[in-house]
Amino acid sequence: MNSEAPQNKVNNDEISLKELLQKAKEWWQFLVTKWIIILVFGLGGAAIGLVVSLLTPVKYTAHLSFALVEKTSGGGGLADLASSFGFSGLMGGGSSGTFSGDNLLEIMKSQHAVEQTLLTPVNYRGKKENMVEVYIGFNDLRKDWLKNQKNKELQTLSFPIGQKRETFSRTQDSVLYSIYNQIIKSNALVVARKDKKLSFVNLDFTSKDEVFSKLFVETLMAETYKFYSDTRTSQSRANINMMQAKADSIKSLYESALYRGAGYSQVNINQALQYAAVPKIKQENNAQLYATVYGEVLKNLETLKLDLARETPIVQIIDTPRYPLDKVRLGKAKAMALGGILGGFMIAFYLLGGLFLKNVLKEE
Repeated sequence: MNSEAPQNKVNNDEISLKELLQKAKEWWQFLVTKWIIILVFGLGGAAIGLVVSLLTPVKYTAHLSFALVEKTSGGGGLADLASSFGFSGLMGGGSSGTFSGDNLLEIMKSQHAVEQTLLTPVNYRGKKENMVEVYIGFNDLRKDWLKNQKNKELQTLSFPIGQKRETFSRTQDSVLYSIYNQIIKSNALVVARKDKKLSFVNLDFTSKDEVFSKLFVETLMAETYKFYSDTRTSQSRANINMMQAKADSIKSLYESALYRGAGYSQVNINQALQYAAVPKIKQENNAQLYATVYGEVLKNLETLKLDLARETPIVQIIDTPRYPLDKVRLGKAKAMALGGILGGFMIAFYLLGGLFLKNVLKEE
């Protein structure tokens, strides 16, 4: 009894496999009889692919690669110096914890960096205008805006050079964000490490305009580095400014003591008027003290400046975009082949679906 069950199971499997092969053979024979229809739809798909290839605009990709060299400043005596002037809490070693490594890649794709790039004036085909105006122009966005009757501000909307960001209207903000969103969601901007073990970063931007693609990559790189560098060194710059203010204050006291001491030098000093020399001696001592402190402050100020130089990150550009840029297009042969295959498969599935429904209805 137990020996018969596995045998029956094998027989059932064999019958099922035979039936499946038989069905496949029937379907193939059925499709062969419909080869003219399949051929027509395949040619139709190829024709559609060709049209799509011709209508799809050529896009240009600007490529830039760079290596980020991060540097950090030392502490020790510098921190002690800062504490002696009452701002030791500022000597935290910069902002390397927040803005370092892979964070730079995210900064490049951030809304701040992209919008700042779009609002940067450039020379485009002999005309100086903000990059956002260039983007609006070659994408023909104003054609759609002229048809918009709900928001008539769009019909005359512009982004003039020099307009402060805080004075932007709601419509300007909305358009700028929409363009940023379109760039990010369409993957027009790609920022990635070449290899996780290496510090090389690839920056690619693709658009329908060759000049714009090149300008966008170069401007984005410059704006990002400026923001990154300023953020990394902001604490050190604040320390230098405060130290410079201390130096200027001590220098003023020193010069004032010198002038007062010179005023007392004409006093006729003798045994009877010995007390008259006291103010002069005090001013001389003050001048000597200020001179010593001023010299130390200047030395430490130079130390802070050297520390700032060590802390400032360096970006080494490896590859820059050069004309002609790489073209991204759908080739005619490829489009026709894909269209033909897709058209043939679609009609084949449609015909087989009709055959299957016909057989089901017969069985019922």
